Amino acid sequence: MRQELFTKKRGLQVEEPACPFCTQTLKPPRDMEPKRFGDFEYGACDCGAVYVHDVTGHNLGAAMVEALGFACNDDWDMAWDLSADEDYQDALLEHYDLRTHKIYPLGHDYHGNPVRGVLSFIRLNDDLREIKGDRPQQRFAKVARSAGRSTASMLPEAHRRPKGSGSKKRFSKRQVQKAVEALDRDSLVEMAVQDPLLLRRIQRLLYAADPVIRWKAVLMLGGVAGAIAQTEPSVVGDLLRRLLYSANDSAAANWGAVEAVGEIIRAQPTLYGSFVRHILGLLGDPPSRPAVAWAVGRIGGVHPQVVKQHSFFALFDLLESSDPEVRGLAAWALGEMGAREARKAVEKLLDDQSEFDLFDGRKLQTVVVGDVASAAIKKFEETEGGNIVKEEKDTRDMDNSAPDKKHGEAGEANEATEPQEIQEARKIFQEANLFTNRGQSLDALERYESILPVFERHGYQADVANVCEKMGDIHVMRGNVKSALAPYQRALAICEKAQDAISTVLMVEKVIDIYRHLEEWEKALPYFFRGLELVEGLKDVKRAALFLSGIGDIYYRQKKWEDALDAYQLAEKLLRNMGAQNSADKLRQGIEKVKQQIQNAAAG
Repeated sequence: MRQELFTKKRGLQVEEPACPFCTQTLKPPRDMEPKRFGDFEYGACDCGAVYVHDVTGHNLGAAMVEALGFACNDDWDMAWDLSADEDYQDALLEHYDLRTHKIYPLGHDYHGNPVRGVLSFIRLNDDLREIKGDRPQQRFAKVARSAGRSTASMLPEAHRRPKGSGSKKRFSKRQVQKAVEALDRDSLVEMAVQDPLLLRRIQRLLYAADPVIRWKAVLMLGGVAGAIAQTEPSVVGDLLRRLLYSANDSAAANWGAVEAVGEIIRAQPTLYGSFVRHILGLLGDPPSRPAVAWAVGRIGGVHPQVVKQHSFFALFDLLESSDPEVRGLAAWALGEMGAREARKAVEKLLDDQSEFDLFDGRKLQTVVVGDVASAAIKKFEETEGGNIVKEEKDTRDMDNSAPDKKHGEAGEANEATEPQEIQEARKIFQEANLFTNRGQSLDALERYESILPVFERHGYQADVANVCEKMGDIHVMRGNVKSALAPYQRALAICEKAQDAISTVLMVEKVIDIYRHLEEWEKALPYFFRGLELVEGLKDVKRAALFLSGIGDIYYRQKKWEDALDAYQLAEKLLRNMGAQNSADKLRQGIEKVKQQIQNAAAG
């Protein structure tokens, strides 16, 4: 979905079918065996996508199932275990005629005969395609050869499985669940080395009916991911981002996502400590607050400095929540990290007799808020006088293979080796966060401005980005929207350079909001396209649809009707594929308005 796909004005000419994922011209689909759900033809693209042809256009469900089975090389146990968007992408090409191997956008050929054929596409995610290699492409190539067609260009060397690579071993859901219930992390790690699907199988246990199994799945997902992160960082990074984005979409529908992110950070703070800021950012969503407090408490219980490098003071406000679970978990989290600054606030909960369920990493039990507050105060007393007890000196000492990241993400540098000026700046940063939470925005802004040159001077770019974002937020809060643009753009540039896709998307959205407020649509457009490119890489379909809608809005304002129509229609298609029918229906109303504008322009 690159920019040229939207800016190019496409007419209604007949065209050859192209892969919706890589835009390569497709080979005609062919008959193959075994057939299961209907009389379909099959095809495969060099990029790894497969497609199925339904001549009637009325059997799309069966065609999609057949395409999924074909992509999995008829491994139906695997196919039924996959989830749309999370494990694979799908797409449709309508008005396809097999006889001529052409797309007729108007829905009929030159003689007026209706063209109802549809090509249904499935493209497995990269890690899943590694399991099946190029076997679906090989099957299609064999059929094409038997039909006298050349396959020289169908299987380029880059897509061929190396000789002797063999297939990976797979473990059943029963085997995985048994190991999770036993908290047998070592066995799960060994299984993960052999089965690339193992993390996904553990993740699906987050939706188990038994709450104890769900909590054990959280622990094992974080533990196993942390163990394999050194050898498979991209796999764990993708998992972490999927979890974080699902948590952003809907905390209620994605139980365990935030908690699992916290466990991954707890297991590997050196690699993923910077993601604490994203967890804390979810405190603005009320349903997410219990999960955030629990995750922060788990991280802070072992690595308090990783949490304290960020805006953890926001937890203080949770102590006054009307929800006993929220205020109880907040007190528990602050106690776990030894946040002595919260002592007076926690003491107010000592007489609170409300109950809530707490999983402390060992067992799930019903506890009293006042008892949790009392335990937290005891932990504060253990840290009085600066005698802070740590289970480990620091994860950086634990991981001798990791390089010293003096100028890395916040929380990665060893506090003992940091310059005194930086340590003082971090304390001022926490003070500024506290002032922000109390509504004293001018005092907070003054402190942020005072420490920005310090982080710049020492080359702490992650801290520079954090400070700039905070300054921008305060300007927006005070109504000085235009003043927020420069610090936001600077933070964005740092995130881009660090190749932190999630942070970059979040900053892109903030810059877009500024330009929208200023009604500078032309300046916003490049940021929409950049955001779209990033969320496609993160496989965030919902945000892709939102960015496409924004692109359509700008083109509509510019009266570029056809470009707006392209963007809106792609957004509608994504929304319908992900089941967001209400949003798609609203967008359809806008599409009809654009079509009317196109007709009016043609008539005028």
